[in-house]
Order: sequence, then C-alpha cells, then structure tokens
Amino acid sequence: MKIPPKGFVLGVTLWVLLFSKPCLTVFVSIDCGSSQSSTDENNIRWIGDDDYIQHGESHQVYLGSNPLSTLRVFPGRKKSCYSIRVGKGEKILTRASFYYGNYDDKFSPPVFDLQFDGNYWATVNSSNYYYVDYEAIYVAKGNFTSICVAQTKPNQFPFISSLEVRSLDPTMYSHVDPNHALILQWRYAFGGNQTIRYEELQY
Repeated sequence: MKIPPKGFVLGVTLWVLLFSKPCLTVFVSIDCGSSQSSTDENNIRWIGDDDYIQHGESHQVYLGSNPLSTLRVFPGRKKSCYSIRVGKGEKILTRASFYYGNYDDKFSPPVFDLQFDGNYWATVNSSNYYYVDYEAIYVAKGNFTSICVAQTKPNQFPFISSLEVRSLDPTMYSHVDPNHALILQWRYAFGGNQTIRYEELQY
C-alpha cells in the first residue's frame, strides 16, 4: 500500500466530513487496558479491550475517567495487534491514541512503530506529559482490520491507550482507492474557536 507524501494534509477535507450523511456500520471505541465500559462527555461509549487482545499488561495513569487513563503495554513481544471486524471493501477511519503518563515511574517515554494491516503507519514518539494520536483512512482488504504496535528499540516497550475505528460513507474521500491510504499529518484551525465532536460530527 502506498502512503501519500507528508504534504498531503487530511485536515483540508474536513468539510466533507461535516456535510456528508454518515452510514456507520462500524463504530468501535476501545479503552485499552480497561476491563470496563464507560460513556464519555461526548456520549461515546467506550469498551474494554479484553475481547480484542489476551496479552500485555494493564496500567493506570492519573487522568480521572478519561479513556486515556488506562493503557496496555507489551513488554514481552516485538509486535502486538488488535483485530477488529469491519466490512470487506469498506472505507474506514482508524484513530490510535497514546498517553505515557509516566506509568512505570521511569520518565522514559518509548518510541515504537504503529502499523495497520501489515503496513507502516507512523513512528510513535510518546511524551511524559502529553498524549499523541494518529489517524488513517483506508479501504479494508478483508473482514478484519489489524492495528499493531511494534518494538523498534531495546527496552522501549510499545503501548496503546485507546483505539477507535469508524466506517465512512462510501462517497467520502472518493479519490482514495484500495491501494492508497490517507494519513493525518497536521490539523489546523483557521479562525475557529470551537471544537466539533461527536454527535455533531459522527466520527
């Protein structure tokens, strides 16, 4: 799968998201490292990740009830994956978020790779104090999509805090074919002072 160059900005087509009528056959929000379900302030229901992965260690960081307050870290494997059911040929939006929060008291946020369906997605540079997230839009080649974190440096163990997968209306991003993906590079606000989120924006 080919990845567009860095200058290809996903955010410029935000208006397509705002005015397209959604057809969400897949709407999954996973609170990684948690065994419980919860509903956030945007009325999004988050589920624990017990049904999606059977290894790794769960940890908590201080963030109240935020889905980023838990994480799952993988100290014993080079690569660990979440497999989520989707529709074959469906265009999907995937969002992976990471908040280190010094969960291990080492003040050493790890660097590792993020992948989707066997393709390199991004190098995750986690932070002691801030969360980072990554978004990709692509066409599912099968009935499942696989989101993986992979260790690339000694003693720097990959982790993940939350994972979201949304199906998109087939008419959205019509220029995206099955052999290409859109990767979020930047997000800009040109004069806006309000954040638009679910349920006004269905994704």
